Amino acid sequence: MLGAPSLETPVSKPNKNYLNASYSIFSWLFTTDHKRIAWLYLLTISLFAAIGGAAAMLLRWELLTPEADLMFADIFNRLFTGHGTTMVYLFLIPAMLGVLGNFLIPLMIGARNMAFPRLNLITWYIFVVGAMSTILVAANGGVDTGWTFYTPYSTTFTVTDVSTTILLTVISMLAMILLAINIVFTIHRQRVKGLTWSRLPILVWAYYVTSIVMIVGAPFGFIATVLQALERAAQVGIVDPTYGGNPLLYEQLFWLFAHSAVYIMILPAIGIVSEIIAAFTKKRLFGHKGIVYAMFALAVLMLFSWGSHLFASDQSVFANLMFSTASFLTAVPLAVILLSWAASLKHGENIISAPMLFALVVILSLLKSIISGLVLSSPVTGSYLSGTQYGTAHFHFLVVGVATASFLAAVHFWWPKATGRMYSQKWAKITALTVLVGVFMAFAPGCLLGLAGMRARINAYPVEFQFLNQVALMGALILGLGFTLPVLYLLGSLFVGEKVGPNPWRAKGLEWQTLSPPHERNFHGRAIIVEEAYAYPPQTS
Repeated sequence: MLGAPSLETPVSKPNKNYLNASYSIFSWLFTTDHKRIAWLYLLTISLFAAIGGAAAMLLRWELLTPEADLMFADIFNRLFTGHGTTMVYLFLIPAMLGVLGNFLIPLMIGARNMAFPRLNLITWYIFVVGAMSTILVAANGGVDTGWTFYTPYSTTFTVTDVSTTILLTVISMLAMILLAINIVFTIHRQRVKGLTWSRLPILVWAYYVTSIVMIVGAPFGFIATVLQALERAAQVGIVDPTYGGNPLLYEQLFWLFAHSAVYIMILPAIGIVSEIIAAFTKKRLFGHKGIVYAMFALAVLMLFSWGSHLFASDQSVFANLMFSTASFLTAVPLAVILLSWAASLKHGENIISAPMLFALVVILSLLKSIISGLVLSSPVTGSYLSGTQYGTAHFHFLVVGVATASFLAAVHFWWPKATGRMYSQKWAKITALTVLVGVFMAFAPGCLLGLAGMRARINAYPVEFQFLNQVALMGALILGLGFTLPVLYLLGSLFVGEKVGPNPWRAKGLEWQTLSPPHERNFHGRAIIVEEAYAYPPQTS
């Protein structure tokens, strides 16, 4: 690689970088450096991940026995709503966009910063205001509608503060929309000269498609919220049948947004795994263009498959047929992606490292999600399994096994670049295997329970379902351990971890051709693009 820094470059004295440029609290709270803003997002979502994870463990403990031992049904519902709202809106989506998108996109395209640095910081403040207010509402009693806020229960019957919760959630999502717009502009306008569209890394393409999906899908959540508020304020018949409205209008609008949210979590996961496989197989990913086209196909199919969540409603037969067909077709681009990964692994060097093991968790979970998703794509089986543990298990394979595990894979892959230090590979590999076991033990029993008829969102159940619920609890405990260990050894690596050079994985890509940690403005000198290799002149302090 022309002009690339040597991996064996000695690290003798501390280089000036984005971490040690200034240590004051104000330099962090008012920074416009995309890397520091990514850290602000990481610290914030870590808090919400801990809160949502603790709620999940309490829910699982309640299901240890068939009786309602720990809490009443009303408290269970409020805790269930808090868990879902926190993990989806306050952890997973901002983890993908706010943390990884913020940190990686400018580095991977050779940019000095995001296209709109001040707007980037403002998104974090908007997110924090909405997120913290949502937690305060939850601490004040919360809501009992579930994270979907279904009408007419949420508009007519519940006495909990649904309107405020939805409004604050929408505020948090407003930050993600603005961030998505910033990412799109950054990819369009900030790419280094010579980095053409055909040379863009898969992860950059993934975030480009993800941002478009966010911009298109999220406004439907705003529309649903405005309609609910208008009905409550002026008693206009929109979703309340008492005033001549239709509750399904809200559900259609909600799933137009929520279904896109699933892809906002899956598409970055595809990009992350693709980058890791390419790095450790030491080859250009097999079917590079095919994966890009597959991601665009998934985005398009998303627009025509949201109604697969409403097979149990009074949708017309023709609507069910259209949504079912679109849902089945999503398996085609996902199969293309999986086959591309398999071909790349077969013909590559297959170095087993911690990021690769986390990528394996994502691949197996995605395969399981495709299979279980096909069952839910049929109106017949989808209607039967609607509202059962099967759908809950399928969803958690996506959000935990695919989205969360890919986030961990990305953190382990780019941690040396972000901090300049390497973590314990031994403990990281143990953690990856722990997460793999935990995911399948925690959620596979849910598929069997759903097929047997156990409903979701209940805190008491027939005694014949107890064993599988106990297995799921054991899996949840193992999964909790798998999510706790990285906090310990990653934080420890900041103090005792081995210092690394610019490219410890010997990977291609612009982000690996600058210092670790990167300079405040990411790069010195001017980029040189040579075929598929990207290089900068040697980095100096």
